Amino acid sequence: MTDYKILEKYIKESTRDEKQYLPVLANTVSAIMALVPGVNWTGFFLKDTNGLYLGPFQGKPVFITRIAEGKGLCSLAMKKNDMIYVPDVHGYPDYIEGDPATDSELIFPLHADNMVIGTLVVCSPILNRFSVSDRDSLRRLVGLIERSADFSSVTGKMPSNTQKQPAKNHNMPFELWLYAIKGLAQTYEMVEPIYSQLSDQEKKTLQEEYEKTT
Repeated sequence: MTDYKILEKYIKESTRDEKQYLPVLANTVSAIMALVPGVNWTGFFLKDTNGLYLGPFQGKPVFITRIAEGKGLCSLAMKKNDMIYVPDVHGYPDYIEGDPATDSELIFPLHADNMVIGTLVVCSPILNRFSVSDRDSLRRLVGLIERSADFSSVTGKMPSNTQKQPAKNHNMPFELWLYAIKGLAQTYEMVEPIYSQLSDQEKKTLQEEYEKTT
């Protein structure tokens, strides 16, 4: 049985210092292949104007480097915006064969900026390999990737955590700075970002005034 908490921890650690989506996706497929037993192929397909193209993957080489828009289970998962589980791929409508050893398959839509930008595909050479617990755990893993990775080069949008912040008001009256500190924090150190743009003398005076009120 897979300990998905270890898998999630690995993804969190690997994305702590590297947010660019390609390393995140590459590490994700590597971790799934290493930690989830009974899996023979894992990979991402990413969306562009012509449909889907093959992204980071591990397993046997496949000739499916492109999936036309509206074709295959990946397109169906994106259209439904939901996971698709195929316990037996043989003879299943819309299935596009990659690794001939595959017997069952999971497909998850991948999102960024409230858009579906691709899919994660996890394949197994075992019929009906993935339990409800497997499916739910891998769904959570996809959500972790969506929150952790920077897909701005795919979506063309700046990630929300790096968007330019509004400039601080340098003309705020001194009394309001003091009021803000008293209302927002228990200690002087907790509000450093509030007064970081004040002059050294203003900071010193502000600290002295604040300490008189505590």
